Amino acid sequence: MKKIENKIAKITIEKLVFPHEEKPALKNIDFEINQGDFIVITGGVASGKSILLHSITGAIPHYHNAELTGRVTIMGQNIKDMRLNKMSDYVGYMMQEPQNQIIGLDVYEDVAFGLGNLEIPLNEIDQRVKDTLEFVGLSGYESRQTASLSGGQAQRVVLASVLALNAPILILDQPTAELDPQGRNELYKRLGQLNKTQNLTIVLVMDRIEEVLNYANRVFYIQSGEIVKQYSPEAYYKEQIEHRKEKIKYLTSFNLNHVKSSEMIAKITDVSYQYKNDLLGCENINLDIFKGDFLAIIGLNGSGKSTLAKLLIGLLNPSKGEIKVFNQPLSKKKLAEIRSRVGFLFQNPDYQIFASTVEEEVGFSLKLRGDVFEKIEQKIEKSLEFVGLLKYKKMHPHRLSRGQRQLLALASILVSDPEFIIADEPTSGLDESQGYMIMDKLFHLSKNGKTILLITHDLTMAKDYSNRLVALHNHRIQLDISTRELDQHLDTLKEIGLNFHNLISFREVKDGTFNA
Repeated sequence: MKKIENKIAKITIEKLVFPHEEKPALKNIDFEINQGDFIVITGGVASGKSILLHSITGAIPHYHNAELTGRVTIMGQNIKDMRLNKMSDYVGYMMQEPQNQIIGLDVYEDVAFGLGNLEIPLNEIDQRVKDTLEFVGLSGYESRQTASLSGGQAQRVVLASVLALNAPILILDQPTAELDPQGRNELYKRLGQLNKTQNLTIVLVMDRIEEVLNYANRVFYIQSGEIVKQYSPEAYYKEQIEHRKEKIKYLTSFNLNHVKSSEMIAKITDVSYQYKNDLLGCENINLDIFKGDFLAIIGLNGSGKSTLAKLLIGLLNPSKGEIKVFNQPLSKKKLAEIRSRVGFLFQNPDYQIFASTVEEEVGFSLKLRGDVFEKIEQKIEKSLEFVGLLKYKKMHPHRLSRGQRQLLALASILVSDPEFIIADEPTSGLDESQGYMIMDKLFHLSKNGKTILLITHDLTMAKDYSNRLVALHNHRIQLDISTRELDQHLDTLKEIGLNFHNLISFREVKDGTFNA
């Protein structure tokens, strides 16, 4: 549908430079936003996507100190002349990290907070909270404690709180990064409806954007702080297919011809877990994990995937049942020994980053083990070089982008050469090329005898890399199958919200069997 061009924002940034930085974070930015636009901004890790959004919302320069040469206007007003708290009249903004935007103890309080500050009548607040929670698929969650929400649920709550303000421009930073495939499709569909029926203007940043292209009318690709190309959605999709044919390495038939080892790494027997707020984490889980497995745990948000991972590393203790890792009960007595052989990558990298520099973060576990200084330095450099962060080794970790922090967390795990790696959404916040670099590394570790347990919402990743698929539904294991058997279970998986039908497999793209 052709959009009627009615300019509501103009962004002209000659350059944007942060204090003590020589290189501009943004440069040569010049575009207009028309009413009813659905603009998708994509690009690599630390390319400037989030910084561009901060510049549009007024967070730069009002909150984040930076020198902006240029002019950003919203509804004809220069944001430099506007008070930051007045921006909510024009822009609803959803940050990349939902935890940074949740302030209420329960869901109702969080969604209602902004409305209360606007002194909206209580009955209208009640109605808006109800409507927006229904819109994001969280009807009935009003009394749920925000601390008990999954990552995907937290993301939906933040979106509801932003939508409730009824701002004419909606700016979203990675709004579906922690949602499962069904949740992503539902959310994009609903945003598309708002865009089409209410002429809501949407500017959205995502690393992987194929699922949202049906609703967009413009795509910007940003690189090194500069919008290097603008596309129609159709042109962008065609170019991505061609790029994939050139750059995605053909995975060997390892996962299809994988021979199960007899050596068991972990055994979960009749395990259930109940959270203190009476929410069920998982129920009657029986699972054997063997040496060399590349096992993908898939399922919708709240199905129990992360709970299962935390039980395996001893962060949670089963309400009932038994867990053995390396043939030893997962008890307090054995926990330290077991953890020394296991690497755990959290869904949110900030949960495991605490050092003052990147190199200190990566080397921390080696120093605890008492490794020789020279070996520590070599291992740190090797690990950082692999994830592409070597040039940032003296930098404070929280100056890195979300994607870079994810890479840092992975580097800090791999540096200790663990036998069993549990990766909870390891590609979250990464662009496509970085995500596949991580997956290639994990794949080769698996080929060399390491055991990988991958928790992912990316069904293509699960299909292409794993030799086993374990599907959770309603906190129970619904399927535990070899990847080679996937085609026999497509309908069952679709019934529980995991639609592998018509999934673009990179193996198929490389083989030429996918018809774009």
